[in-house]
Amino acid sequence: MPLTRRLALLLALEGVALVGVCVWYAVVSLSDTTDTAPAELAAGAGTIAGLVLLLLARGVDRSRGWARSPAVVLNVFPFPLALSMLNAGVWEVAVPLVLLAGSVLYLFATPSLRDTFRET
Repeated sequence: MPLTRRLALLLALEGVALVGVCVWYAVVSLSDTTDTAPAELAAGAGTIAGLVLLLLARGVDRSRGWARSPAVVLNVFPFPLALSMLNAGVWEVAVPLVLLAGSVLYLFATPSLRDTFRET
């Protein structure tokens, strides 16, 4: 399997997981009787980010240069979040988060994919 396909699959996995978690979060927050606006806003923003990851997965699969920078930026964000989770003792979520984001960043850093996504 080519590296671009592996990278696209990892980005798609991130996107599907993020959309799924955010939809679940939105449904759960609707059953809460307190102010749900912040939770709904967070769920909406997360859903949009997940859809962007799916779009980036498609761009990566087609070796589009525009897909690299936003995908790298979206995969840098999980590291501080995972550090906070580790400090809170939620390692079972933090470790897979770091492994997935780290895998995407590693694949983008490989020489063959750097050449593939080099913008001219």
